[in-house]
Amino acid sequence: MKNNKKKKNIFIKIIGSSTILTVAVVLVILICVLMIFDFFGAKLTKEKVQNNAEYADAYKVAVNKYLKDGYVPLQRLLYFHLEDTTLSLNSLYEMNQNKDQKTAREIQAVCEDQRVKNMVACSENNINENKDYLVVSTGHFNLPLEKDFTITSFFNEQRIIYGESNVHNGWDLAVPAETPVYSVCSGTVDAITFTQNENVPYDQSNNSIGNLITIKCDEDYDETYYVVFAHLYPNSAKVKVGDKVSHWTEIASVGTTGQSTGNHLHYQVENSNREKLDGMQFIDFNLKSPNYHNGF
Repeated sequence: MKNNKKKKNIFIKIIGSSTILTVAVVLVILICVLMIFDFFGAKLTKEKVQNNAEYADAYKVAVNKYLKDGYVPLQRLLYFHLEDTTLSLNSLYEMNQNKDQKTAREIQAVCEDQRVKNMVACSENNINENKDYLVVSTGHFNLPLEKDFTITSFFNEQRIIYGESNVHNGWDLAVPAETPVYSVCSGTVDAITFTQNENVPYDQSNNSIGNLITIKCDEDYDETYYVVFAHLYPNSAKVKVGDKVSHWTEIASVGTTGQSTGNHLHYQVENSNREKLDGMQFIDFNLKSPNYHNGF
């Protein structure tokens, strides 16, 4: 009973209400969409998609294919997909992406597409009710890597790591060991914790912390953010606590220390209260490394 009540509340949040619709039409739409939520079990919030495990693989295929031309969050794709499951996450990613500006498109522009324009999701009332998580982000950070990478886990992904359930707090970017890692912002090195002298994953080290650097970013936004770079290669730190850094300052290199299963960078953004945020929404994909040639 509790789960069913929760799903009904989800529907009210996503679909909203309209005084123009007759009671009969409202009931028909309610029944149809509740069937979708009963089947998929997802819940959309401003920055997260709860119960997202069954979408994870399809989303990672899409984001790895299209990310270099702009980031579109999973919740934006599910906003349409949950109403029409024949629209794949891959096609919805392209539909919601502004390749010229390398960001997500404004929702009103997306709703001009013939495939979605007649959806309840594109009604003015529904857009207004869900505007908090349909906002297009304006990032000022650069990417933490200048070379091509593969996303192996996204923010808030529900997954199994070493046999245990886990909700991911950042983005995992897989690249070879010792690939340079760069500051994404202008700020100060806040903390450095290097606990491993060997580049081995958790099943060999039994060390869940590993090597990490935290940068306090307080020059790109009116607010202060903290960026955590984890699983770093042993003895690779090129900065010390208190150092000033700017965009594309090299700070360390990629490893597989801490609770890691292979060489990759864990990129994580937190606000001033140290609450976890979707770090990919802070990236400006137009900011290229000074050494950029044919990389990501």
